[in-house]
Amino acid sequence: MISRLMLGLFALMTLGTGCATPHREPVLRYVGSSTIGQFFKDLGPHYSEVKFILDTEPESFGGVEALLEGRADVAGFAGVPDSDLLATGLEMKKIGLDAIAVVAHPQLPLQNLSRSDLARIFTGKTKNWQELGGPDLLIHPLIVGPESATRNVFRSAVLGDLDYSECQVIRPDSLLPEKVASQPGAIGHVSFSFLDMCDSVKLLSVDGQFPDPGNRAYAITRPLYLLWWSHRARVMDLVQWIETDEGQRILSKRFAGARF
Repeated sequence: MISRLMLGLFALMTLGTGCATPHREPVLRYVGSSTIGQFFKDLGPHYSEVKFILDTEPESFGGVEALLEGRADVAGFAGVPDSDLLATGLEMKKIGLDAIAVVAHPQLPLQNLSRSDLARIFTGKTKNWQELGGPDLLIHPLIVGPESATRNVFRSAVLGDLDYSECQVIRPDSLLPEKVASQPGAIGHVSFSFLDMCDSVKLLSVDGQFPDPGNRAYAITRPLYLLWWSHRARVMDLVQWIETDEGQRILSKRFAGARF
């Protein structure tokens, strides 16, 4: 009688010989910017070389950390990454350009604000819309979390050396338009790529310019980067594909392409 142990050993020996093993689809783990994550969601149905596993909760700074710790194959950074990262052996590639939009509650009668107006709002110096020619209504500024590069880019472009004050923090970034739409007097900043998730907010112009990623006159824009370890063939293949006509066509649904 063949023991159960012998049967088990026989089964292990025959694996990979007469029995077919299931094919596993190659995987790329993306961690980082939820803004760039929008592009990866659009990309999925068109790029069949790998299966994407997306984690956008850590945002841009968490994506770099995950890459350095080996928890990601590719990271997305919505802004300019620290140049010191190149010394670690990481590769980086600019893939596009994003605009950070300023959105308000749909009933706000104002259409345009200056950057100085925005600076006073997000530093808590202007507290009522009446001070800007609007209704007698308290202003409720909403911002994204510090892990999101959107927050730092907006601060640099609008607040300069000042800091945010008396602002409500919204996480994740994708929820900000919905929160603005639900709160009279609210105003917030968010990537232009998220505006299709809530069509009830009012898109404001800044210094007379609307936040189209292709509008060079709009002041609040930032580059979009992918980062990965050198000699990662699957990531390099993906980056090359993004630069093709098809890749740029998909990217241009939400952003200005790298060729812009």
